[in-house]
Amino acid sequence: MQWTAMTRIAVVTLTAAIAAPGGAKAEQLKIAMIEALSGPAAQTGIAFTEGMRYGVDRLNAAGGFNGQPVKLLEYDNQGGPTGAAEKLKAAIAEGARIVSSASSSAVAAQLSEDIRKHNLRNVGKEVIYFNVGSEAYELTAEKCHFWFFRMGTNPYVRIKALVRAMKDNNVLGEKIYSINQNYSYGQDHEKAQAQFVKEAGATVVESVLHDVNKIQDFSPYVAKIKASGAQTVITGNWANDIILLIKAVGDAGLKVRIGNTSLDTPGTLGNAGALALGSYLVKIYNLEAGGAPGKAFIEDFKTKIGHYPYSEEPTSVFATALLGEALKLVNFKGGDIDAKAVALALEKAKWESPVGPWSVRADDHQVILPITISEVSRAATYKVDTTDMGFKLVRVVPADAAAVAPSPACKMQRPG
Repeated sequence: MQWTAMTRIAVVTLTAAIAAPGGAKAEQLKIAMIEALSGPAAQTGIAFTEGMRYGVDRLNAAGGFNGQPVKLLEYDNQGGPTGAAEKLKAAIAEGARIVSSASSSAVAAQLSEDIRKHNLRNVGKEVIYFNVGSEAYELTAEKCHFWFFRMGTNPYVRIKALVRAMKDNNVLGEKIYSINQNYSYGQDHEKAQAQFVKEAGATVVESVLHDVNKIQDFSPYVAKIKASGAQTVITGNWANDIILLIKAVGDAGLKVRIGNTSLDTPGTLGNAGALALGSYLVKIYNLEAGGAPGKAFIEDFKTKIGHYPYSEEPTSVFATALLGEALKLVNFKGGDIDAKAVALALEKAKWESPVGPWSVRADDHQVILPITISEVSRAATYKVDTTDMGFKLVRVVPADAAAVAPSPACKMQRPG
């Protein structure tokens, strides 16, 4: 994929010029993004969706697919599995052949099972679940299936890289407090933190799980952190739960280092202030990474979307770019789309991101990708939240080093 611009007029001209053989009607590839666009999780959901918009625009700038522009359908799941299930029905009725979502693993589990069942009933009209951000480990373990692709990390990948980087940089400390959201994703974080903190020779002094995006006052948890004597807090919290946790830590004047996966959620550094300095973030991308290709990407994104690609947006962009490479491996000659052929192509596709290669592991459909470690610093090139702070790149972890082995619980049954 090239990061050069092409106008929408040129895209329409190009795709209209690609005629289906014999005048047959080409099936347009429709991608449905079912995400939280309102409510407490919207800060994360909107970021993933903006990345998807940009990524689909790039697919169309490269010529679209199957003789037409790729169409992105957007649905607000209203933050819960029930809403997502209803929107899935609407998306399928509208002709979506690829469904995506990101932020909530509870939503992802619902969509994954619904899509699996739909595909069993509708052979030849299957739907691919192209998940770009839900990280519950079970999705590529005991709940894995052929039609599910995880195009982001999972807690074991992230925490492995985060803890080892903090240990190598002598900032991990000896006493670690583990606090996470009480659902599949947060529970995976708790397990991963225990595993990799122990491997690093440190101790989890206390581990706490709490309700997801329902806690309005984290001060009781901060009191526990203080009483534990922890030097570092490691948490997989996202959306309001990380913002309010950091704010409570700041209000209490507690001096602890934080390691997290979502410190770049909009508003987090603005709320945390100088307390966030020295905190570590593990993420798929950092604005300082990637040299000239990375600079070209972030500047083009800013031109198209209006701001640099922060937070979750690069995940959607890069995942869609890998999808674009997979689409190059299939040719439906302007006819119907075969989702099985697209899924098999995704297993073979490779794409070179600004920081290294992306590919999908056929065993469990987990994407194998490089990730970045950053430190909150005033020396960061790109400031965020109208503060004097940003995320200074510490290191890029190569794809092979970031990966963890597939779960033996994944018993994928492939279509005949």
